[in-house]
Amino acid sequence: MTTANIIPTAGSDGITYGTAVPLTAQEADLGDGLKTPGPVAVEYGQVMVAVVVLTINGYVVANTSYVVMQTDMGDGVWVDAAWCVWLGHQGSATFILCGGGLGAQNNAFQQTRAAGSPPTPQTNGSNAVPLAGRVRFVGASVFSGGSSSLAGLTTSVSATIKYKLMVPR
Repeated sequence: MTTANIIPTAGSDGITYGTAVPLTAQEADLGDGLKTPGPVAVEYGQVMVAVVVLTINGYVVANTSYVVMQTDMGDGVWVDAAWCVWLGHQGSATFILCGGGLGAQNNAFQQTRAAGSPPTPQTNGSNAVPLAGRVRFVGASVFSGGSSSLAGLTTSVSATIKYKLMVPR
């Protein structure tokens, strides 16, 4: 069998929610402001996959950083759908957050995480729920002790988030 000598260009996919958005000590929305128009609207039955890259500028001794994908019904009552927690000291880490679909209707849980506190235990996870009318990403970072960074730059943790909405077939 002969194949053509073609090198296809990799396709670009997904929508940027936030690019190198600094995580603060207080939980906050991680969108790019003007580039990302608030929460993402979701239609019935859609699923979302998001790639989250957390990056530390410098080195820290203790770090608890997290990003939570939340959903609501347009009423401001946000429920955690998926989350990632990173305890790294330097460099970066990549996480995948997924949620939605129609196969998760048989689930019941109490929303127990208070805004501003990391998911407990400090592990990655999700609640098997269909997505409601809107989705947003929030997060925070608390680090301490012996931090250092490049000259002229503040030691910080930043999040870059890219997502894609799909309808399952």
